Amino acid sequence: DPNCDTPVEILHVVLLGFVKYFWRDSVSQQKTAGKEILKARLSSFDMTGTGLSRAKGKTYVQYAGSLNGQDFRVILQVAPSVLQGLIPDSHYQAWLALCRLAPLIFQPEITDLPLYLVCSND
Repeated sequence: DPNCDTPVEILHVVLLGFVKYFWRDSVSQQKTAGKEILKARLSSFDMTGTGLSRAKGKTYVQYAGSLNGQDFRVILQVAPSVLQGLIPDSHYQAWLALCRLAPLIFQPEITDLPLYLVCSND
């Protein structure tokens, strides 16, 4: 039952919740030089194999608080690579925790609940 396997509403709680506000805060902390580095990292990120569209660095930085769920899904996957060294370590660790949780959230079904619980506790 997908409703039992998906206890949270992914779009609103995760993408338009945690990811949106983490991203907005990460971008707002950047001075002009940091924003330029972030745009370049995003635009040059190789999205091959993700099934997602190419990251739009300028758009993701300029409109950090006004993006849609699909944009935040891309950001969720690239954040650890593009934010490293640009934000405080405690914020970076929070991003890493969110990114470790993401694959568990987006699973359409849980076939092995004990294994899922072990992975979610790591």
